[in-house]
Amino acid sequence: MCRAIWCYIMKDFIWYLSVALGVAFALLVTEYAFAGGTTTIKYQGQPVPSAMAPSMSAFSQDVCAVPVSGGANTGVFAISGGTVMTDDNCVRLKNAKALHDMGLKVAAVSLLCKNPDVWDAMEMSGSPCPVGGSVGDAARLAWWELEPARFKKLYGQNYEVKKSQVTNEEATTYPYNPDNVE
Repeated sequence: MCRAIWCYIMKDFIWYLSVALGVAFALLVTEYAFAGGTTTIKYQGQPVPSAMAPSMSAFSQDVCAVPVSGGANTGVFAISGGTVMTDDNCVRLKNAKALHDMGLKVAAVSLLCKNPDVWDAMEMSGSPCPVGGSVGDAARLAWWELEPARFKKLYGQNYEVKKSQVTNEEATTYPYNPDNVE
């Protein structure tokens, strides 16, 4: 550590010298940059700026939405846009899972049966989709009365559901009564 007076003078001299050199450099750069006094930027022959498609995402795995975005660029103008599309099958599956988790298994299966492929698979496996509160053979008979074309598509034009297979007790459906819960 310097305690002599010349140390303090030398520190001040170095500080003033560095400030003076910094100002001189700044003036030199400024003079060089603005030598002409004006700046002209010519865009002649350059394309228009690119269309930037908006960034959209569905980070959560529990979202039934698919982001869609895009952009187009011509030599004259650029345009971009985006939207979110809802995946109806994803929504149906989530709703069916919620119904199943609440103990409403027949309602969950009924919701899944709105998909024609699921309906066909259920029918061909011998477990027809529920309809009007009916399940099993009673549901098959009810579906046959509502939409025989579905069965003919699956099994051929000569297919018929035999009504004798279903007893009157099985074919009877009971409306939901919240007061009569077993």
